[in-house]
Amino acid sequence: MSDTTMSEAATVVRRFYDTLSTGDLTVVDEVLASGWEAVPALSADGPEGWKATVAYLRAALSDLELVIEDVVVDGDRVAVSSTCRGVHTGELLGVAGTGRQVEFSAIDVHRLEHGRIVWSRHLEDHFGLAHQIGLTFTPTS
Repeated sequence: MSDTTMSEAATVVRRFYDTLSTGDLTVVDEVLASGWEAVPALSADGPEGWKATVAYLRAALSDLELVIEDVVVDGDRVAVSSTCRGVHTGELLGVAGTGRQVEFSAIDVHRLEHGRIVWSRHLEDHFGLAHQIGLTFTPTS
């Protein structure tokens, strides 16, 4: 794994997630490469995109907490299973705050180079989250 050990890789990725619970964005520039790519893409590229996402989620979900369930390191890849919890107090997915406690899961795979995350693939339970804040879906024919 280039110049990063498995333990160091897991630590870097854990610090990436800490920003959601703490709101401390100073860590972002330490753990993300300047050309970090998120898939699916965020509203902005690189670390600024992650900072904007953290700010958005922390504004939408008070008492936001991210719990890492599992971390698996394989070479330059780190896979993470996580659960986010918070109170829906601000706009989220186009829905004004409901005051409801929400919880949703995510799976991410990160690729590291030289001790920083250069690429992340994110899959989140948007359907479950949408249902918790009152969105409904009607099948179309």
